[in-house]
Order: sequence, then structure tokens, then C-alpha cells
Amino acid sequence: MPFYKVSKLSFFFIFWFNLAFTQNYPSKNYTAANQLPNNAVRSLLVDSKHVLWIGTENGVVKKENEEFKYFFEEDGLALNSCWAIAEDENKKLWFGSYGEGVSIYDGFRFKVISAKDGLVHNEITKLFPDEDRMFVGTSDGVSVIDVNSFKVISSKTSSNEQLLRVQNFFKYKDQVYVATYNNSGIFKVSVENNQLNLIKLRDFQHLYSVFVDQDSIYSSHKGFFRKYSLADFVNKKDSVSAEKIGYSIIWDYVKSNDDKIFAAAWGIYDTNGGIYEVENDQLISRATEFDILSKEVVSLAYDAHFEKLYVGTKDTGMFEVALNPQIKFHEIESQNVLGFANTENSFAVLLSNSIFLKKAESEHSIKLSQLKAWQKNYLKNTKLPLPKHKDDFYELDYSTKAEDINFYDIKESQNIYWVNTNIGLFAIKETDELHRYLPLHSEEINFTPKGKLIETNPYGGVRVYSDLDTFDYTHFDQKAPHTPTMVVGSCRQENKTYFLSIFSGLYVWEDNNFESYFKNDIWKEKKLKHITPLGENLAISNEFGDIFIVNDKTTFKVLRKIPRAKIQGNSIAFLREYKGNLIIGTEKGLTLYKNGRFIFLDKEQGLVQPLLSAKVVKNTLYLGSLNGFYLVDLNAITDTEALVDQVKIKEISINNNAVPVEPFLKEDKIDLAYNENTILLRFSTNAHAYPRKLKYQYRLNPGDKWSPASSKPEIFLPFLPTDDYNVEVKVFDESTGLSYTQLLLKLAILPPFWKTWWFSLLILSFFLVVVYGIYRFQINQTRQFEKQKSLIQKRFEETKMEALLAQMNPHFIFNAMNSIQYYIMDKDIENATIFLGDFAKLIRLNLDHCNKPTILLSEEIDYLQSYIRVENTRFNNAIKVITEVDPRIDSYETEIPTMLLQTFVENVFVHAFPKSIPNPTLKVSFKLLSENDLQCKIEDNGIGINNDPTNKLHESKGVNLVKERLTLLGYDIDETLKIISAKDQGTSVILTLKV
Repeated sequence: MPFYKVSKLSFFFIFWFNLAFTQNYPSKNYTAANQLPNNAVRSLLVDSKHVLWIGTENGVVKKENEEFKYFFEEDGLALNSCWAIAEDENKKLWFGSYGEGVSIYDGFRFKVISAKDGLVHNEITKLFPDEDRMFVGTSDGVSVIDVNSFKVISSKTSSNEQLLRVQNFFKYKDQVYVATYNNSGIFKVSVENNQLNLIKLRDFQHLYSVFVDQDSIYSSHKGFFRKYSLADFVNKKDSVSAEKIGYSIIWDYVKSNDDKIFAAAWGIYDTNGGIYEVENDQLISRATEFDILSKEVVSLAYDAHFEKLYVGTKDTGMFEVALNPQIKFHEIESQNVLGFANTENSFAVLLSNSIFLKKAESEHSIKLSQLKAWQKNYLKNTKLPLPKHKDDFYELDYSTKAEDINFYDIKESQNIYWVNTNIGLFAIKETDELHRYLPLHSEEINFTPKGKLIETNPYGGVRVYSDLDTFDYTHFDQKAPHTPTMVVGSCRQENKTYFLSIFSGLYVWEDNNFESYFKNDIWKEKKLKHITPLGENLAISNEFGDIFIVNDKTTFKVLRKIPRAKIQGNSIAFLREYKGNLIIGTEKGLTLYKNGRFIFLDKEQGLVQPLLSAKVVKNTLYLGSLNGFYLVDLNAITDTEALVDQVKIKEISINNNAVPVEPFLKEDKIDLAYNENTILLRFSTNAHAYPRKLKYQYRLNPGDKWSPASSKPEIFLPFLPTDDYNVEVKVFDESTGLSYTQLLLKLAILPPFWKTWWFSLLILSFFLVVVYGIYRFQINQTRQFEKQKSLIQKRFEETKMEALLAQMNPHFIFNAMNSIQYYIMDKDIENATIFLGDFAKLIRLNLDHCNKPTILLSEEIDYLQSYIRVENTRFNNAIKVITEVDPRIDSYETEIPTMLLQTFVENVFVHAFPKSIPNPTLKVSFKLLSENDLQCKIEDNGIGINNDPTNKLHESKGVNLVKERLTLLGYDIDETLKIISAKDQGTSVILTLKV
């Protein structure tokens, strides 16, 4: 079928449905029983942010995305009775009270202007903004207030005239006019030189309201209204068209985007009031379509962005009416819509007690009685045997009455409508004529790709009819493994017809045979319930609410699974397809899915359960329900852009105490004390047509996980730990399937002072100072101790050296005394005298040196030479002595430890030279190895070391004493003292000292 024909047909049917069946507009009623403080709604205003303000006789209500906020006198309102609302160019809201003047609200607080500030009267009836001025209509005159300086200019009639009760303002060619009720009509408002004057233009009796529509103006009077040329009206010219129109009293007017004018009527003393549309200069009641039964309608407002009409009444609160809803309901009284079908040129609606057929040139209704007559005629004239249960048919009860006929389904095949009922299968032409009747009872039928009828039977197998005229068919026995049983759904796609079983899964008819995907291990999913083509794929749901997207072009593949948790609703009623979108009907509403995007529609958009049937025709989804059907514009739903583009903070509570919001809005980041860490944030998005479709998530910092979704636009953060937070909000819009993310607030919970860096630094500094003080004290103590220890150690070493010297002296003296004894006994007086002189000198030097830790090298050499002379005397000077000093050594500047060498020289005289040594020689040398190292070497050509224990030089007491002394002086013995000796080869003692 050509595209333009389908488009034309679709448009025709939508237009026809709007004419044939009454359209009901989704409406909501807000009363004192739920959201309003009072049922008398005197004034309404939709502000520039699409927020609705409701003025009642007991307070003002702000309705923003189904969130209600209330304002009363205790909040700053001048008086609870609010008769007028307006918004100035600064986006401030003005509320006119009936008794205490004007209240001006800047979003945070109220400012009141009353008669004491120059207002002409405190009973405010109308407010009219005009650039930087607000015109204030009262019960007795007009005032003009500068919206920036709040300066008031007033004017009123003289005291002998009637009260000048203002009913309305209007503007024409930059001039403001005022309409009054009981002071003869229309005035021009003149403001010059801070003077306000009212110039009378026309006399009217009982003028209730005026409304300007392009170049016309409507004036409302008692029981009628008139329409004038606006130019004639302000120029005091009569208008021939100004005849009495309508009835009742019109108190307010609004005009919609599609140029419809709605009127609020209240007859005061009659019952002609209500909500009306001014159409062709006539009043047409819309009470039924809008479901507004009140006769006391006094105020109106219109939201052009969302195309919503707000209706205020004196007795039943406020009504909200969607004038151009996404979903339109068409009522068919006392008829349930069970199914839809269409051919190229016609459309069929299956109702609970009839079939409605529509073609471009005609429409027909086929009643149940007609179906029963067709059945009777077939039974009377057929020559074919009727199907019997014994032949595995689901046998019909031919006595069923017409009123007991039940419809199962309606399908279209080859431009024929097939209606499945409990009395048989009817094939009906587009012209409402019977094509054929078949005495078959099947709850699910379909057709092969070539148009052959397939009849399913829960317990009797399946029949595929090759010739309906002769009732020829092929029976597929229910016991065969591939025969579909317990079929609950079917669909055709290209060269295949699919069947779903609630117990045995998916079947396909292809190449004149059935195949069970479950039996062939192709797909083991068993409990299947709904199926629909989805482009080149199929969408199939199971009994538990999961949906599978599968492809069966060449090989069977499950492309993805949509779990039931992603779908709103517990049980799926139907599946349909639209341009790649999967339409899912459940008991909760309608979900459209495509590429991970979920769009949800329910009663908030006007879709009320139950949904009995569904059909997609071009861009429209038809949904059958009780007493009518819905039309859903699928293009409008699937092509919608994001509706949420802003999130703003409304209220903040810290530790359960409300705080001003302004600082949080002005500052880039808010710092809070450590004990201000329980925070409640309430926020809102920009105005939304379906605010209950918004779900909110938050996270405290990027990278964190999002919180679970909530329907409340608030964030509760209890006991936040010390940290920096970048609070983000994500708003998921179920009505569009899109989400919006915004940084809502930057805040920091500051640590207590004892956890701050500066306090830690202070403590650390104090601790370091204390530690340093203790350290310095300990250092001083240690130094004192070490000093004392050093002195003690020094004295100890000196004492020990003195003891060592004292140990060496007796040894030496003993040897010397032996020599003196020898000389005396030998009566060698001369040598004894010389020896005693040398011995006395040596004793004197020894006494001088023993108290010194170090001596000059020259003194050591002198001491050794004296000692050698004494010892050599005992040997009759038989030992040759050689003393060598490195010329680089200054012996008068170089110091060495006292009497280290004497022991090794002594050992030479004691052990090295027995009488067998022919030329005994002793060599003492001093060599400078480096600037700080002095080598002292004592060499002899004696017998060296033998096995005689008495000759073990390294074990002699003197050598051990020298080693101990060197250790006390801090020398490494192995490095400092080396003794080289071999038997009969002499001995060398090498002593390396620091100088």
C-alpha cells in the first residue's frame, strides 16, 4: 500500500474517531480534602517558570511539579484571603488580599504594601503588570506601584460617588484601561507627573470582566456577554456586532495555543455556571469532557508550555485539565473495546456486543444478533458434517444465545476480518458482508504465509486448512512431539508463522510443517505467552514477565533479555512494535523500549487500566479499554527531547533546623562545622508535565555509586564524616526514557579544631619542642656523663697504666739488682759504680715518664738508650746496638704512648742472645710511613722463637701488658703489633702508632 494512502487513511480514522466518539480530557481535582487549604479558589497564575500559584480564601499555594507549598499570614502574607496574583518584570510574585493590601514575594520573604503606605484601598480585586509598574485594582479605585522602588500612586473617585470596584484591566496601543463594576464602566488610566487620573470612556451596567482577543474585546455582563471591536470599544463607538451572547456571568477568560477561548462562569443566583468554550461566539459547555461539574467557576489560568488549563471554583477547589494530552480517551458508553484490525481501506473495532466497521464512505455496526443469524443460516444450509469432539475438535454449543456470544479476537488476512467467537469463526468483508462462517471453536487462530487458516486446539492438536469450502485440512496430532499444544499467542513474519505455548515453548510453521524449538533443543524456554515482530527480530515474553529479543532469520539467536525488573508491572498483557520500539502493556501501564531506553506511560498521562487490546496503525497506538479506547501518538512520545535541564535547591535543613538557601546558591562551596553534618536537601527540576515520572538518584562524589532511585526530590545525608563533597543528582524521566545529571552542591564538613592540620601542626610543633628539649637535656646529661665518664676513664687508664708501669718496674729492677749483685760479688767496684749511675738515671727517667700518657719520641729514644746501656752492661757490652731515626721525623715534636717499646727491648736481652750467638745485634728504628703513621721496629739476630715455653715471646707477661695497654688506647692489636720470628733467624717486632 503506498505511503500516502496509509497516511491519509490513518489521518482519516483519527479524525473520524474524534467525531464519532466523545473525547474525554484527562483532569485532576485538587480540593481541601487533599492538597488545598480551602475549596474557594479566587485566583490562579502560571508564572514564567511554569509554576502554578493558587490563591484561595485561606492561603496561597505554590504547585511545582506536584510539590505543594503553602503560605499563610504567619509566613508573611498580608491576609490569607487572596483574590489576585501577578508576576512583575523582576520575577517577583504579587498577591492581592481582600482586606490587607498587597504582599510581594521575592522567593524568600514577603513585603506588604497597604493603605498606610498610600494604597487606595486594602481590598484588592485585580493586579495587572505593565513593564516597571504594577496596576492594583481595589474595591474603591486604582493604585500604581513602581516594581523597583515600591513607590505608590493612587487615585479614587470623590466621596459622593459609588465605590469604584475594579473588575479587570486591559491594554491597547500602550495604554492601560480599567473596567469597573458599579461605577459606569470603562476608564483610561493616566499616569503623569506622579499623578494618577481615571478618564471615563464608556458607561456599563454591571460589568464583571473583559477579555482582549486580538482586535476584539469581550465584555461580561449579568447573564450574557458581548463582543466588540477593540478600537471601537476604547474610542466610544457603537459596534453593530455587540449583541447579547450566551448566558450566566463570565468572571475570567483564557486563550489556548490553538486559539480556543475558555470562560469561567458563575451565575451567582442561577445554575448556569461552569466551564465553557467560546466557539463561534457561542458558549459551549465543556463540563462533561473536562469532568468539571461545578457551577461556580470564577478563575482560570493556562500553561502554554504544557497546554494545561487550570480551573478555579468557589465550591470544589481547582481542576487541572490537559488540553492536548499524549493519550486521548474516546468514550463509547457501555461498550468495552476488545480489539482492533484494519485493511488497506477500512478499520474495525471489536466491541463487547458488536463489531464496528468503517470505510471512507460508510460505517456499519454488526450486532451479536447478526452473528447468531449467520450461524443459524450456515447450520441450516450446510451439507458438510459439523465438527465433533470425537474427531478432536473443540465442539461448539449451537444453542448459545446471541447475548451470550463472547469475542476472543479479531485478525485481518487478505483484506478479510476474521472474528473468533465462542459460537464459531466469522470471516467478514470490509463492506460488513459475511465472507464465510466456520463452526470452529478456537481461542487462537492464525494463517500460514500463503494465507491458509491454522486452527489450534488446547487438547485436540492443530489443523491447517487447505480448502475452507470443502473443509479439507491436515490434522497434526496433539501427541506428535512437534505439534503446538496449549497455544496462547501467535504471529506471522515473512515466510514463517510462530506459535507460543504456555507449557512447551516456541513453535514455527515453515515448509508445511511444525517444528518445536524446545524438542529440538534450539531454545529451552518453555512458559511463553506473548509475541510480536520487532523489525527483523521477534520479541517474546514468558509467563513471568521477562522479554527476549530473538533473531530467527537463518539460525536462532537470543540477542538480549529484558528482565522483568526493568519493566514496570508484574504481568505482561500484550507486546506490539513501532519503528523498532517494543511496546509492552502491563497492569501498571505502557512501556516503550528501544536500545536500552525505557519510556513509561500510566494514569499520570491519562492511561487508566485495564488495557484490553492494542493495535498500531501508522503512528498511532489504539488501546481498547472499558467504555472506550485510547489513542496514543507514538511519534510524539518516542521523538520527545529531554524535558529536564535544570535542578535547583529549594530547602536546606541542617541538624533538623531549616536554614536560608541564599548562601548556598551564591557560594561556590559551603563549609560546615564538624557538628553540622546531618543535612536534608530538597530540590526541584524545571517545570515538568508529569513530575511523578521523575526518579532521583544522588552520589556524594564523582566515581561513587549512585544511590537507589527515589520518587522524592530530596537527599538525606546523616552524620557525614569530615570530607569534601560534590553532591550530584541524576534525574531519570520515565516519560522520555532520558536522564539528566547536575552538580547540585559543593560542601565540606570541616574537622573539629583538634583534627585540623594547624592544630596537628601545633601539637606536632609542641611535641617536637618537648622532644627537642628532652633531647637537649639528655644530650647535656649525656655530655656531662660522658665527660665524667671520660675523666673517670682517663683516670682509670692512667691508673691502669701506672699499675702496668708499676708492674714493669719491679721486673726491671729485679733484673738490674741481679746485675749489681753480680758486680759486687765479682768485686768489680768500677763497673758497679757505673752501673749504679746508669741505673739511677734510668730509675729517675722511669719515675718521670710513668705519670705521662705520652712522651716525646726524643725522650723515648733517650729512655731506651739508657735502658739498653744498663742491660748491655750486664752482657759486658757484647750486644751491638743500632738506633736509626727517619730524618723526616721531628723527634722533639712527635709524641707516642709512654714506655711501649721497653718491653720488647727487654725481651731481646732476656731471651734473644744466649752465649751461642756470635755477634748479637739489636736494631731500634723509627720510620714515618705516612703523615700520621709511625713505625717503630725492634730487630735482633737472636735465636728466635723455639718450643721452649719460657721463650714464647707472645705469651710473656710484658707483651700481654703492652697489648692490653694498646687496647685501652683504642688500637687494633692485629693491625698495630706484628711479631715476626723464626727459629735461629732472629725476631722483628713492628709497632705502628698514630702520631
